[in-house]
Amino acid sequence: MPSLSLLPFLDIIFATIGIFIVVFALQQIVPQASGRQLTVDHLVICTDERTVSFYPGPTREPATFTSRQFPALMNSLAESAGGVRNLVFAFTSACFETRRTFEEEFAKMTALFHAQQAKRADQTIFRLAFQPLSAQPGAVERLLAAWRSGSSDDAK
Repeated sequence: MPSLSLLPFLDIIFATIGIFIVVFALQQIVPQASGRQLTVDHLVICTDERTVSFYPGPTREPATFTSRQFPALMNSLAESAGGVRNLVFAFTSACFETRRTFEEEFAKMTALFHAQQAKRADQTIFRLAFQPLSAQPGAVERLLAAWRSGSSDDAK
């Protein structure tokens, strides 16, 4: 007669296999629902470590800033109308240091801006989003075309 000491072990093995079979048999592919895309009010594009291009609107001409001029860029942002303003910082792989500097300046600006606006009823709230850009030629043009057409597809 076989030893009965292995029966609990075999019971666990068969139960595990049964659970796997049930999970795989009942598993359904759930389509990933995409949420509403972020509306872009202002766009900052960085393609190299030296300069960024600031687009205050889809139809307006860009202004060029260096990382030392970020406070001036933040001042031009502060002049925008009230409400929730979405700022997208699009960057290539050559812009990680500029991205970090911009993020620090943005944090300083929003802290100061919110402290000044705490007493006012018409507050402006800025949201910053980052969007990686491909290094391929034409990535910036595709991003700008998508923004200007009202679509927010990424340029990858």
